[in-house]
Amino acid sequence: MALNSLKSEKDFNDVFRKGQRFGNRHFQFYYLKNRENTNRLGIIVSKKVSKRAVVRNKIRRRIREAYRLHRGDFKTGYDLIIIAKERCVSATYAEIEHSLTHLFYKTKLEVSRL
Repeated sequence: MALNSLKSEKDFNDVFRKGQRFGNRHFQFYYLKNRENTNRLGIIVSKKVSKRAVVRNKIRRRIREAYRLHRGDFKTGYDLIIIAKERCVSATYAEIEHSLTHLFYKTKLEVSRL
């Protein structure tokens, strides 16, 4: 099943303005309840994290995969934005996965703790 993603600037701005924010060493995380029964995910990896597009895309793929594998454990009906920090460049996939699940646990969006 394909992931639903945030696409428009308006959607991103709504989550930034009205949503709640949490963070950890690898990510800044924003979320806002939406009117749908599914989660929509937006991932931001800026040039500040890495100048190389290959590295930024690798981080994006790792975040997307970690989310995909655990999305059954998360509550639905939210718009989510994950902003990668510079530490993601040197992080392993396991560290990224742990940080992501930790954020969902911290924000109480996780249905079951693994």
